[in-house]
Parts: sequence; structure tokens; C-alpha cells
Amino acid sequence: MGLRFDPMGGGQLKQALSAIIEAEKQPINALNKRKETEQTKLKLFSEFKGKFGGLQATVDGVIGQKKFREIKAELGDGEKLMSVTVDKDKANIGSWEFEIKEMAGRSSMISNNFSDPNKKVLGIGYINLELANGESKDVYVTADDASLYGVAQKINAETDGVVKASVLKDSTNPEKPFRLVLTSKKDGLENEVKFPQLYFVDGNEEFYVDETKGSKNGLVSVDGFEVELQSNEVGDFFQGVGVQLKQAKPGEKFTMNIKADYAKITDKVKKLVEGVNGVLDWVNKQNQVDEKSDTRSSFAGNTSLQNIEFRLRNLMHEGFPAHLDNENNFHIVHMSDVGIEFDKKGALTFKEDRFQKMMETDYDGIAEVVSGEKGFASQLKTVLDGFNQPQYGVISSSENAIQSRIKQIDQSIERKQMNLEKKSQALTEQFSRLQGALSGMQKQQQYLSATMGGGGGGNSLSQLLGG
Repeated sequence: MGLRFDPMGGGQLKQALSAIIEAEKQPINALNKRKETEQTKLKLFSEFKGKFGGLQATVDGVIGQKKFREIKAELGDGEKLMSVTVDKDKANIGSWEFEIKEMAGRSSMISNNFSDPNKKVLGIGYINLELANGESKDVYVTADDASLYGVAQKINAETDGVVKASVLKDSTNPEKPFRLVLTSKKDGLENEVKFPQLYFVDGNEEFYVDETKGSKNGLVSVDGFEVELQSNEVGDFFQGVGVQLKQAKPGEKFTMNIKADYAKITDKVKKLVEGVNGVLDWVNKQNQVDEKSDTRSSFAGNTSLQNIEFRLRNLMHEGFPAHLDNENNFHIVHMSDVGIEFDKKGALTFKEDRFQKMMETDYDGIAEVVSGEKGFASQLKTVLDGFNQPQYGVISSSENAIQSRIKQIDQSIERKQMNLEKKSQALTEQFSRLQGALSGMQKQQQYLSATMGGGGGGNSLSQLLGG
């Protein structure tokens, strides 16, 4: 008997078809490997781009006197009496003597006593509030709100309300300990609220104002001058300086010092040095290769990145003009003069203590070296911006080149995949017709063998079919 082919989709036909298709896939597999290599390279470059962008952001944060400087407020023993916020772009350095004589106060009232804050015993009516600007406001209370908690909830639910409400427990009257308290939301005479009376009818218990307290302004002494404050929190008491009064202490004076924060400035320069080191270290690692390194997916020997490294290192050795010690003439200052220099391994080191002491001695001069118009940070920004131009810079062009190669590979894969599908379909049809023909021949062989009893015709057909 000759070679028998299995039904469509299996056996020798399936194996033969799979072998052909697999052979046709080899160019696509090779392209996919190239794509993986380029994607690995793009991911690696994104890491570099992140370090480069981080360095740019750090540089932008120290260029110019306003961005470079940091200031802080020191209150000494006054910290328990007052807190301070400082806008470094507006505040002036200096010291002032403070004394907090009186805190600003808020209008408030307290009601008579009740035994149960949940009982609806107040009836219906309204609370009238008279404001300092001459306007008045009414808060209406229905039968559903006619408990202390109900009134408090109704008042607090008003989005434009000028008072806040709370229910407190006053143990001076154990049988009726609950009372309603209304308090103005803001301090000072300008925000005073008067509570003339409560207008309620049909209540089971009397509801009235038991006691009130008026608003008042705060009173402080600054360098011996008395100053009234409309609130305990003044956002711009001095230019760029806000104060928040915590506690009045007549007769207790303290000094507020607004001064340069040298430690914070030093930390900013430290981050700048770390940013430069991050870029240099990344480029240096790309060039550390051996016989096992896969340079196809790295940037070993990349001249563009080597150019970035060379320019950064060269900049660190340049001198920057500055007026030192309040002199009129420029001095050329190198970064090594202020504590920033390369070690034996080629990394930057930063002597923080030295830098901070130099700032304490000559802040303006050191600030000019680092953040001045011709200072280190400005020159570094020029270098970085040149490499990072949107279209023609090294960063953009390198990234675009990798993305372009990936796109071209994707297009090639798509074309080859379409051709493979067409070829697979054509081969499948050809094999189907072939198998159909062979199947017919096998049936004829079986018929002849059965009718001729294994005669010569059958043997000839068997020989034709490979039997």
C-alpha cells in the first residue's frame, strides 16, 4: 500500500504546511528582536532624559537672586505666642521687637439651659443677626428644627452663614446642662455680629439669649508702637510676612528675626551637584563595557552623549565673575573655590560646611557666583537648553531617531505579516487541492485492488502513489 495522507489539518500535510509557514516567519522574528533591542534602548534613554530633565528643573530653581535665596523667621521664646509665614520673594531681612497685648475676639452668645438637646421644645421662629456693616440676617427655624441640635444643624448648613453653632454641656446646672452657643466665624470689630434676641412662638420651653460677648481687635506692640489687628491672622502684616497670633502676653517681649536660611540654600546647591553627578554617572556607565556587554541595546561610544559629558565637565572648570566682599571690581571664581570639585573617580564632591560658611561671610558674592546673570547656574542652563532644543537638540533628535527606527520596524513587520497571511492562505488552498487529488487517487486504488484482486493495475497505481 502507498503513503496515506491524513485528513485536512493534520498529519504530514499539517507538518509540511507548518514548516513552510515557520520558515516564512523567520524574517518577522528577526525584526521583532530588532524592535526589542530598540525598545530597550528607548527605555534606557528615557532614564537618561529623566535625569537630564531633573537637572534642568533644579537649575531653573536657583537662577536669579529671588529663586536662589531662602529666608526664614526666628521667634525665639515668641514661638508659643505667634507663628509667622514668609514669602521669600517679597519679605525683607531684618528684626523687630514684638509684644502681644491683646488677642482679637469674636462675637458670641450663649442661650439658656435645656435638659435634652434632642427634644423639639423651642417652637417656631427665627434668629436675627445684625452685622457690623448695617445689614441683618435671619435664620428661620421650623417645627422640625425646634431642638438645640436642630437649630445648630440649621445654622451650620447655611453656606453663606456668618456664625457657627454648637451645643455644649454645662455641668453648673446638672438638671439642664445643655446650651446653644453661636460664634462669629471671623475675628475683629469689622466682623462683629450682634444678637438682639430670639423670636420664637408656640414653644414648650422658653428660649432666650442668656449672655453675649462682643468682637474686638487685637493689640500688638511693634518696636514700641501699638498696632491694632482686625484679626488674629494677618496675611501681609509686613511685606511678604504674615503673622498668626496664638496667645496674648502683656509685658513679655520677643524678637522676630527674618534672615537668610543658609542651610536651605546649601541644600539646593547640593541637589544641583547631585543632578550633575546623575547625568555624568549615567553616561559613564554606558561606556563601561567588556566582552559580555550587549552594545546594541546601550549607548556605548555615543558621540552625542560624550559631547554632553565633555561640556558639563568643562563647565565645572570654568571661572565665573562676581563681586566679592562688596568690592566694585569683578573677581573670577571657580566652583572649586566654593567647595565644588571633582574627586579622583571623576565625580563631583560638595563641601557643604565650607559653602555655607562662605555664604554667611559674603552672601551676595557667593549668590552671584552661583545664580548671577553670568554665574554657574545660568551658564549651565545655557548648555542644557542647547542640548534639549525641541527639534534639533541632541536629546530630541536621539529620542526621535530611536522612535523612528521602531516605527519603521513596525511597518516592516506589518507588511511581512500581511504577505505571510496571503501566502499561508494560498499554500493552504494548494495543499487542500493536492490532498483532494491524492484522496481521489487513493479511492481509485482501493477500488481497483478490490475489483482486480491485487492485479497489475493495482500494482502500477501503488507504484504511482509510492507503494
